[in-house]
Amino acid sequence: MTVIRPILFLFLYLGSISLAAQNISGEITYKRTSYWIKIMEELPFLSQAEKDRANLTWGSDDGYSSNYILRFTADESSYTHDETAATSDDNSWAWRKDDYLIYRDLKNRRRTDWLEMLDRTYLVEDDLQFPKWKILSEIKDIQGYVCMSAETRDTIKNQHIVAWFTDEIPVPVGPEMFGGLPGAILELEVNGGSLVVTASNVDLKPMPDGVNLPKKMKGKKIDLAKYQDLIETYLKDSVGAERNPYWSIRY
Repeated sequence: MTVIRPILFLFLYLGSISLAAQNISGEITYKRTSYWIKIMEELPFLSQAEKDRANLTWGSDDGYSSNYILRFTADESSYTHDETAATSDDNSWAWRKDDYLIYRDLKNRRRTDWLEMLDRTYLVEDDLQFPKWKILSEIKDIQGYVCMSAETRDTIKNQHIVAWFTDEIPVPVGPEMFGGLPGAILELEVNGGSLVVTASNVDLKPMPDGVNLPKKMKGKKIDLAKYQDLIETYLKDSVGAERNPYWSIRY
């Protein structure tokens, strides 16, 4: 009878995970839903009467949904609008999609964020830094994958983020600007459900051409620190002027 010592077992297990990550790729589609009544509840300058009026106006129809797609390999990922998704949902509006693509060069640890905000398009290029996650104990099923929970905090927007990730897809990718967990993120919940981004389909398949980035992404080039400074300043000014900042920046 062969006995595998714990150290050797751990080495073999980690090696198998690494090998699996090298060979995994595909596409994950997400439904991103913003609940504007909950978002308005967070704005400190609105009176309770104004919040109650918004609740009466929108009722249960305040959720605005849009569709996104994450393409990934072991070395890179991109997250952007799903151009193939239907746009006939009852709670959706047809308008021009904003410039938005989040690219992660996992191999060289670089980030490129192409996004439209504050009436112009920016190209954020910098070293890739993942959030500091705390792994939690809850688990749940999402699209047939067992997912574990983790949490972090966006100190710029003052948001509490809960992510649900699966180590069955052992690549540190995810929707929006989030990643860095030991598995793909299949769901994000921001501030207790003000924003929910959840996988609607997972398609693991070869990606021989990588993630197919646009050849040209025009925008004002800035680094991550400048981007964060723009967001922080705009949030402060908007609250001071008693206006909802999330009409001009992404929640």
